[in-house]
Amino acid sequence: MKRSPAHHQIWRLWAPIVSVLALAPAGPAVAACGATAGAVTVAAVTDRLELQLADGRLARLAGLDLPEPRRGDPATAAAARTFLAARLADREATLVIFSPRPDRWGRLLADIDLPGEETATNQLISHGFARVRPEFETRGCAPGRLAVEAKARAAGLGLWNDPDYSILDATDGEELAQQDGRFVIVEGAVRRVGAGRSRFYLDFGGRGGFTVVVARKSQSAFQAAGASLTSLAGERIRVRGVLDDRFGPRLEITEAPMLERLGKAGASKGTKPGG
Repeated sequence: MKRSPAHHQIWRLWAPIVSVLALAPAGPAVAACGATAGAVTVAAVTDRLELQLADGRLARLAGLDLPEPRRGDPATAAAARTFLAARLADREATLVIFSPRPDRWGRLLADIDLPGEETATNQLISHGFARVRPEFETRGCAPGRLAVEAKARAAGLGLWNDPDYSILDATDGEELAQQDGRFVIVEGAVRRVGAGRSRFYLDFGGRGGFTVVVARKSQSAFQAAGASLTSLAGERIRVRGVLDDRFGPRLEITEAPMLERLGKAGASKGTKPGG
């Protein structure tokens, strides 16, 4: 079949990525926090903090929760864009990708590696302009990113100084209900662990209280990360994901980095939540 000029243009833009991933070892390269895919120049940073590359492609910084103009203080989102543009615009850097396929909006799942500096994602996180939002493709990056996030959170930088992005208390049902459909970080003590045919349920309160849901098929991944789901009763944990309030506040976690163990409940009294 004869290919159109448009087809050849699309292939010209994507061929370098396909080639890099084809030559990379299956699995480990991406799991180790991405695969390099050649030099690029960032032409602009959009209002949504996407990266417009000089060759026409659009990239999304994967594995991040970024400030939004319509959530919390709009100045935070504006400052994040200014910060990112100042560091990336018109600079040649190395593209790091996490998937050979773009997302449904045609964006690369990517990061930008800057010569002699931290990656673009780590710079955003360290200055408080992003929270870690674990994705399957970025699972190899999560431990390092969470460590960077902890320092920014402790210092109250950027969005960590914005109440609309604060860590939520698992017992605050009223506040949780207001966050329906949003990416949130919630902290509290697990009251009990229930097991169904296909899911585990981590309950933080009584009937109608906050619940974390984990599919049984994910159990081994959490176990390997040192979080045995059945032994979490009585522990304080921090979880992150999109809140669903259709049947009472609940949050489904699918990746091990979405759960952080904070110790036995009551053992850290006096410690500020989220510290």
